[in-house]
Amino acid sequence: MRLEAGRDTLRRQTVLLLGVIVVAGGLAAWWVVTAGRAANEGFDLTDEGYYLLSYRWWDQNPLALTGVQYLYGPIFEWLGYDIVGLRFFRLFTVVAVHLVFGYSFMRWLRGRRPGAPPTKLWELAGMATILAAGGMCYSWLPMSPGYNDVILLGALTLVACVLWMATAVDRGTPVPFWVLMVAGVVIGVMVLAKWTSVVVIGLIVVAAVVVLTGQGWRAVARGIGLALAGLGLAALVVQLFVVRLNVAVPGIMAVNRFIAETSYSPTALLEVYWSTGLELLGKTLRQHAVLLVAAVVAVIGRWPWLRIAAGALVALGFVLSVRRVVVDDAAVGGSAHTSDYTVTLLAAVLVGLVTAVAAVVAGRYGLTRRSTLSREKARGWVVLGLLVVLPMVQAFGTNNPLYTIGFNAFACWVAVMIAVLTGIWAVPVVARVTVGVVTVASLVAVASISYSGMFLHPYRSVGHTELTEPATPAPLKGLYLQPSAAKNYASLEAELRPYLQPPGRPILAFDKMAGLVLMLQGKPVGEAWVAPKERNRTAAGIEEVCRDGQPWSPGRPPIILLNRRISDVEITALRACALDFKADYQLLAPTQQTMNLQVYVPRAERSVETP
Repeated sequence: MRLEAGRDTLRRQTVLLLGVIVVAGGLAAWWVVTAGRAANEGFDLTDEGYYLLSYRWWDQNPLALTGVQYLYGPIFEWLGYDIVGLRFFRLFTVVAVHLVFGYSFMRWLRGRRPGAPPTKLWELAGMATILAAGGMCYSWLPMSPGYNDVILLGALTLVACVLWMATAVDRGTPVPFWVLMVAGVVIGVMVLAKWTSVVVIGLIVVAAVVVLTGQGWRAVARGIGLALAGLGLAALVVQLFVVRLNVAVPGIMAVNRFIAETSYSPTALLEVYWSTGLELLGKTLRQHAVLLVAAVVAVIGRWPWLRIAAGALVALGFVLSVRRVVVDDAAVGGSAHTSDYTVTLLAAVLVGLVTAVAAVVAGRYGLTRRSTLSREKARGWVVLGLLVVLPMVQAFGTNNPLYTIGFNAFACWVAVMIAVLTGIWAVPVVARVTVGVVTVASLVAVASISYSGMFLHPYRSVGHTELTEPATPAPLKGLYLQPSAAKNYASLEAELRPYLQPPGRPILAFDKMAGLVLMLQGKPVGEAWVAPKERNRTAAGIEEVCRDGQPWSPGRPPIILLNRRISDVEITALRACALDFKADYQLLAPTQQTMNLQVYVPRAERSVETP
């Protein structure tokens, strides 16, 4: 009889896990397929153009805010400077890292859930759920990869390493040396990509040390030593096969020195993070208070009448929350909707967190049976705490509110919600159903956010239905653009063609038009990023490259593209390159023929061309 009951339980668990795999896998496939379909659509002249231009000349222009060009630049070159190929590479890395993180988490969690089904479907269900959350990487950023991708994926990989360490400690086995070496390599890559990643790296390192103390301080010393060896290996590979560090590091430091006086101070950034974070939290509590209260009541519903009331309150709260999401378009992606969809996802996370806290407290005071979560050890809480704070911490360094970048790591919070759902089976079924339904609803929201972020409101581009015309300039090969944009780009390239051969002509584009430089097969003068609010930074970059004389071939000074009047700051910077803007340059053509831009070419070349 007992054996038959065990078989029935296993069958029910198998059916449940298969259902989770089908639903979560379908939601994951939705955003993955959408990203694949959108890989050849649209092109952003500003941020994406800046990334791609820096990757195109990664080994010839060391002036850069970060070292991300030394990571994606060689890959871009290996792909034949194919933008579509680079976008697919980004998709591959996002999927692969989320799967690795998901497997590492479920492997760790199995040891803390003795009642977990004894089948690999357990791990597969968790991996599919976490992968479904990975669609947030496509909520609003450009389709091509940037340093935010490196930090996010690097942080998830480091956490996966910590989870492998914690699993080894729980099982009483030595931590595999390769896990510690990989952690060191990833740290090196993250620091190269963006030095402010030291904040999230520091947090993860502290968590790793706490975990390793479970095997004594010798294990901690071994872990630190192997991680440092991995870091050294990363530096050695970069030095020998990518770029000399004595070239890359001074270039990065120079640009950071240029912007030191104009960028946000750490104190000002923290104030922005704090104020916008409180605003987001307050908005979430106001809009979803009923659901949050209902989740707590559902946990402590010991008596039948209270369970019935809790169920009714949960249903009401869920309906009100869904209605608010629909009314506010709070499951729609795109940069214009970040303050809305983050409220939706934060509400889901808070439901999981308040349910977990209520379950632990209620178990301690006898309001309900103690759940598996209530018996969690200190090291387990350290890992779960790391997952709770990681999304926001990995976003440190952005000039935007933390949540604009932080919610791209939503997979960490979904992992926490899995831990909560699988750890509260002792509480009333209403509470478990609430967490489960909210988790699924959050993944449905992610699917909607990622789809609309790529197809309806892509980053600084028009929607999918309007991107119908193939781009003709060679660097944009394979991309489909808005017909008017495709026509303008083709006309500009044709107008400038006599001045662009051979490729690699120096071009200065003011402002935020790095994509045009890439499209014209041009090479930046100074830093690839040029912005209207950072004219001094741009001028400093121009002066830096001309410190030892003109960096271009004789007779090929830069072409200048302007979407405004040139300022005295830039005119003065050109003098450092022995160029007199008024004497040495001439307007090429009426602005109607050049996308309403003022295009200036060297007067000497213009004179030769003009009869």
